[in-house]
Amino acid sequence: MKIEADDKEIQDIFSLGVFKIPRFQRPYSWGRTEVENFWNDIINDVTDSYFIGSMVVYQTKKPQFGIVDGQQRLTTITIVLSVIRDAFIKLQELNLAKGVHKYIEKPNNDYINEFVLDTETSFPYMQKHIQSFKDSPSDINFNCDIGAEEANLKLAYDILSERLESYIPKISNAATQLDIFHPDTAVIKLKNLRDKFLSLKLVFIQLDNEDDAYLIFETLNARGRDLKTSDLVKNLLLKTIKSTNSTYDSPKEAWNTLIKHFDDISENHAIDSFLLHYWISKQKPTTEKNLFPHFKDFVTNSPEKAKGLLEDLDCSASDYCRMLSPESFEWTKEQFEVKLSLESLNSFKVKQQYSFVLSLLTAYREKRITLKQLKIMLDKIEHFHFMFNAITQQRSSGSIASMYSNHAIRLSNTSSKDEIQKILSSLSRKLQEKLPSYEEFEVKLSELNYLSNRTKNKSIIKYSLRRLIGNNPNGLDLNHNNLTIEHLLPEASIKDGANPDIIGGIGNLLLTDSSTNSNLLKDKEPQDKIKILTDTNYPLTKFFLDQNTWNKNDLIERTKKISKSLYPKVKF
Repeated sequence: MKIEADDKEIQDIFSLGVFKIPRFQRPYSWGRTEVENFWNDIINDVTDSYFIGSMVVYQTKKPQFGIVDGQQRLTTITIVLSVIRDAFIKLQELNLAKGVHKYIEKPNNDYINEFVLDTETSFPYMQKHIQSFKDSPSDINFNCDIGAEEANLKLAYDILSERLESYIPKISNAATQLDIFHPDTAVIKLKNLRDKFLSLKLVFIQLDNEDDAYLIFETLNARGRDLKTSDLVKNLLLKTIKSTNSTYDSPKEAWNTLIKHFDDISENHAIDSFLLHYWISKQKPTTEKNLFPHFKDFVTNSPEKAKGLLEDLDCSASDYCRMLSPESFEWTKEQFEVKLSLESLNSFKVKQQYSFVLSLLTAYREKRITLKQLKIMLDKIEHFHFMFNAITQQRSSGSIASMYSNHAIRLSNTSSKDEIQKILSSLSRKLQEKLPSYEEFEVKLSELNYLSNRTKNKSIIKYSLRRLIGNNPNGLDLNHNNLTIEHLLPEASIKDGANPDIIGGIGNLLLTDSSTNSNLLKDKEPQDKIKILTDTNYPLTKFFLDQNTWNKNDLIERTKKISKSLYPKVKF
């Protein structure tokens, strides 16, 4: 491997040729903090050439380079130069604007204009709205639909524009009805700013070829510096799977398709979480820290393995997103209970089960398990975490995650109906062994409390009461958003001396739809509320509301009935 390293200024680097952001690189990801710090560091520096680190490139063909390291800084500098150019345009200094623009776009040997920084992932936003030359201020327009990367680019442009406006005074121009930079000082200050950024210094490291670039990229980030696992896995797969078409990079497009599954998932680092749970559902338990070496060992320079892995990741990503965000997908009437279970598990804020739930959804999609098996197993997992995490708040050790992973791997690697049933039965037994005792469950359930000024337990109380009636109640909507918690003895009775722990306890609570709660029940006495609910075909028996008195002892007894009903709800 041949490596050349030289100190170079930005203006010299941008004069060398065209810099392409290669297929294995991540999109532009700098946010407000990084952009503002970059600007402030440079503006506040008093030297003639501020050093901003290193840049690693490889030459594809003269005069084209691929960027291995330094993409974020180079993109930000391009945006700065675009902001300065646009400021010159606003001042009607077109020659000065063109002088800056030559570092952004210039003709090639065929005298066809090319952008100095060539990026594909944000096409055409970066090219059209930031890099392109505008002949007049009115052409500077950013109104268009944008994705996540484009939002970062727009944010960077807006921040840098704001900083530049603070750096250079502005006045109102009555003729143009625009705020413009003060003509007496703006040109000089803009020139100084232009020269300051063009004189930024880098250690310019040049490699011979793309294969060396992949290796250097991975080596530079071997300890995860500034990169996520997904960045490294992307690099690994695209290094191993070579594109067979000069105009269509199918492996890169396959990776982009994989990423698009997560566009509507709000969870941070969902793609990295997916890669971990995918691996421990298919191969063996590991940690996020040790995940990438496992991917690397698995591929072992085999394009076929890498291609198969990429295809399987794409299929599993859809299942994973259904698990993370079931409300974002369409479900049939028969699958409604699956959706409810997934939503409930997410509400418990636990992740140990992710590997096995992913393997369940995949097995169902591949028709290796039936819908009935899927429903039963999800209900068991849901009920376990309801008791283990949501109610008794047990500490989840790594043994539970390993238990799920081991069963997930077995399930992922068999199509035998007998073996699958053995796996499901085995996990059921393991979950049963780890269930908290009934005594502990009853105590913790009785401690739950909900009042207008005590809302911490609201969601788990609502869930607990919904579980009492299952998924097919009469006279009650199962949609969580349509259900409200009603106090049997009115909350207002606390003012008359009633015990808040009793009034807010689960023994005094029931579920109704919001309309019934606010319009019909209000602050009525318990007997009146029961009569109204009876007329609406409300499931009184399932809620243990079929009695005549409602004193303290009655409510304590109802709490015990609820506890006994919830604890054995699922037969493991």
